[in-house]
Formats: sequence, C-alpha cells, structure tokens
Amino acid sequence: MTVRTRPTRLLVGVLTTALVLLTGACSVRLDTPPAPIPSPEQSERIRQASALATAELAELARSITAEDADLTALLEDVAGDAQVQLEALGGVWEPPPRPAETDAAETPGSNADGPGTAEDVLTALTASSEAAREAIASPDVGSDLAALLAAIVLNRDGSASRLADQLGVADPVPAAEPRTPATLGASATGLCRTLDALGYAGELLAARSSGNAQDRAARTAAQMRDLAEQVAIAAGIDDSGTDPREASYAVGAGTDLEETVEAWRGDLVTGWLAQLAPADAADRAGILEHARAAARHAPEAVTAPLPGWDG
Repeated sequence: MTVRTRPTRLLVGVLTTALVLLTGACSVRLDTPPAPIPSPEQSERIRQASALATAELAELARSITAEDADLTALLEDVAGDAQVQLEALGGVWEPPPRPAETDAAETPGSNADGPGTAEDVLTALTASSEAAREAIASPDVGSDLAALLAAIVLNRDGSASRLADQLGVADPVPAAEPRTPATLGASATGLCRTLDALGYAGELLAARSSGNAQDRAARTAAQMRDLAEQVAIAAGIDDSGTDPREASYAVGAGTDLEETVEAWRGDLVTGWLAQLAPADAADRAGILEHARAAARHAPEAVTAPLPGWDG
C-alpha cells in the first residue's frame, strides 16, 4: 500500500487545480481534436495537383515491365524525368495524421491497381500536359511556377510523341497555336535575332534546293522573318539602335549549314521560354504555344526533364 504524506497530497491537489485552471483559461479540453487543416490558396491547389499527377506518372511508368528494350528505356526516361519534375515542384504535400483516421491512407502516387500499360503512360503524359497548359494561363499561378510548368509541358509533349511512335499509334500531342503578345521585354532581343537568323538560313536553303523542298524552305524562311519583325515591334526594338537583326549571318555551307540551323532551332525553344515568366498571365499561353511549335522542329531540345528551366 502506498501512503501519501500530507505535503504530497497537498502538492498533487495543487498540480491538479493548476492543470484545470490552465486548460480552462486556454479554452482547451484535453480530449479536443486538433484544429482543421486550413484551406490552401488556389496557387497551392494547382501546384499540388501538378505534383500528384507527376508522382502518379512516375509510379505508373516504373510499374511497367516491357519486353522491348527500346520501350523499356523510354519508360525509364519518363519515370526519371517525372521524378526530377516532382522534386522541382516541391513534392506532394501530405496532411498530418488525424486522431480520427484509423484507415491506412494510400500513399500519393502509389499504383493501387497494379502495373499499368505503356498506353496508360501515354494517356497520363498527354492529360497532365494539357492540365499544365491550362494552369499556366491562370492569374493565380506565379511566374516561377508558370515557367516550371512550361518546361514540364515541353518535356511531356516530347515524351508523348516518342512513346506514340514507339507504340505505332497516332501522335496525341495537339498542334501548337502560337500567339505573339503585343508587348515583350528586353530579353526578346536574342529571340528576335535567332528568328531572323533562321529566316536567313532558310533563304539559303531555298536557294540551294529545288521543287517542293525549295518551296518549303522559302515558306519557312518567310515565316521566320515575319515573326522576327513581330517580336522586334513587341519588344520596342524595331529599327532602333538595339535591333539585333543583321544583313547576313555566319551559317557555313552543306552539313555545317544544317547543323547551324538545328542549333538555332534549339535556341528558339529556350528563347520563347525565356519570355514566359515576365509576361502577363493572359499572354503566357500564346508564348508557350510558340515554344511548343519550335520544339516540334527541335525534338532534341526538349529531352531534358526541365528544358529551358534554370530553377
């Protein structure tokens, strides 16, 4: 038997009284559940949705075992790219455990239904790219997140095109619909020069070609020259001392010319992406479409997990 002395009983009584007074003063009951989790802002909802889709894409691509070595390598690339993108997005936010939760929650991104198919990956690539394109135009999305989502779109479009080709199905990536903003910043100077240089190179290719090849080269050259003019006007550098356009460009001949054109086409992708972050939300979609259009002619420029994004 435990015998409490009077001082001990007195101390226990004092502590009990103090605990009651403390919890009462704070209006907190010992059995009161934790406060509800505050609702996130719209920008965080968009980021979280992108992160969830990215985690699910990575898990789906990893779950597939393909017999074809090339297909296996491509799926591994998709999974690896998605993992890099997920980290750049800040990962998937998971709420803290709640006392009332007794059922084990499924981990975000886990594939509860078992392995999928390569066709499922293709669907996930196109669906998540479409969702990111829509999110970029939202005024709730900050410039940094918009630039990150644009890089993800270009990577997933490229991956979807390669996967569709590997599966022998139609390319599901929609055609780009570029729209040039009325106003561009000073960073458009380099973009203007690249467009004009591609126009010049296209004119050389047309002069050295014949038939349909000549017609295609001439049309492309005219489009590049016209777009360079639009960018110069939008950036306020047309016919100014900072207009970067030149009468001619060093492009080489033969194979050197083709390699130069290929390099400039890659520069065109990153040049358009550089215009996205400083642009108004209403202009982002059109700029991204320019980058997507450029990427169709420079697929190697969008094989990195986050093309044109410097973090």
